[in-house]
Amino acid sequence: MQRSTRLFCVLIAGAAAGCSEPADEVSAPVTEGSAPGAAAAASVLREPGWTGASEPEEVIEARRVLMLEVERLIMPIDAFTIGTPAAADVLRDNARAIEAMLLALPHLFPPTTNRYDPAVLESPTVALPAIWENFDAFLAQAEAAEMAAAALIEAADDDALRAAGMRLRAACDACHAAYMKPYTPPSALPEDFEFDFESVLPDE
Repeated sequence: MQRSTRLFCVLIAGAAAGCSEPADEVSAPVTEGSAPGAAAAASVLREPGWTGASEPEEVIEARRVLMLEVERLIMPIDAFTIGTPAAADVLRDNARAIEAMLLALPHLFPPTTNRYDPAVLESPTVALPAIWENFDAFLAQAEAAEMAAAALIEAADDDALRAAGMRLRAACDACHAAYMKPYTPPSALPEDFEFDFESVLPDE
């Protein structure tokens, strides 16, 4: 990845890292004998911009939209790996954008967004609590996917592009398998076949 792009992403990550403070720390009182700087830190956390504390729903939406864009960009790469022709420069451009997004992505998971609820049909997030149980492992998974995207950018020929694309997809799928609620397709229950449809249809 180009130095300027990486620096830009690191700056984004640094700014977003403040989102990682739990909400209970935002309102924690500062008492006599607190560590030096505690009052200043508590004041900063109450200021606008600490969206992990003040707007967790917006952070969840931001990462959802980012992941949808990653999926859109990776689709031509997936197609290329199974034989669909594509311009190498287009694939590298897509990989360059994906790498930048993956560098920023882990910083969109502050603890305040650990809101998966298996008891409801539409949970606020599909990100599983396993992310925060071992965040270093989650970071390692994200880094593996980012490195796969970087390898695709540097791929010199079609064979290298194809191998890097398969590695990128495998890294993404491994992360999703560990940290994302699996999709369960709807299924028909026996009572569905016994439903009296005529009871809800208007009389002729």
